[in-house]
Amino acid sequence: MNFETVLQVAGYVGGCIAAYAAIRADLSRIGQIAQQAYDSADKAHERIDRIISK
Repeated sequence: MNFETVLQVAGYVGGCIAAYAAIRADLSRIGQIAQQAYDSADKAHERIDRIISK
């Protein structure tokens, strides 16, 4: 392999690693948003149940 080929392969590998890291970060953020939505809905249901039970 010549130097140009090695450099090209290194660029592809670097791009793949960057895409993988970005996808992982996005999935982590989506998980956090979903958990916050679940917690908010749970609190809302508790408030509704208190209002109804009065």
